[in-house]
Amino acid sequence: MIPAGGAGRYLWLLRHGKAVDHAPDAAGDRERPLADRGRRDGAALGAVLAAGPPVLGMDGVPVPELALCSAAVRTRQTADLVAGAMGGRLPVDAYRTLYGAEPDLVLRYVREVDDEVTSLLVVGHNPTLTYLAWDLLAPGSDGGVDDRVTLEAHGVPTCGLAVLALGVTSWQDVGPEAGTLAGLFRPPY
Repeated sequence: MIPAGGAGRYLWLLRHGKAVDHAPDAAGDRERPLADRGRRDGAALGAVLAAGPPVLGMDGVPVPELALCSAAVRTRQTADLVAGAMGGRLPVDAYRTLYGAEPDLVLRYVREVDDEVTSLLVVGHNPTLTYLAWDLLAPGSDGGVDDRVTLEAHGVPTCGLAVLALGVTSWQDVGPEAGTLAGLFRPPY
């Protein structure tokens, strides 16, 4: 629930697009680029976001204003495709430390975002993003649908997206059970 008088915050958790199985020239996993399907899915999602609200049927959910991503090639390419399709309106900050990061580290980055940003995109890897979403979702009550059950049942495939509505007015306050699932999506977009 969003606090009275507050705009709340929206966290978009995007798993990188489909990557090739092996990095070129025997480079490590961090260097694996997107496959054709990954490029198509990333560009398609960006086009959907560029069309503006309501995005993916989520009324009242603003499009991301900032993207944080792992500096791995596939995550950076995914973020750049989304941002490019949005006409460059989405700044992207890439961090080497988000590759292989635990959910707590990703959350630390989220908490450092300026409060002028109300809607944030994080482009990363699984299982980290799924674990982070799980931690941030409040368990169901009063016989309602449990967002954690929905997340677990559908998962987050490559270029899959979980959008969380967070019941906070400052990124610093994001913590366990702070949100609800505004939407869970998978390509094609």
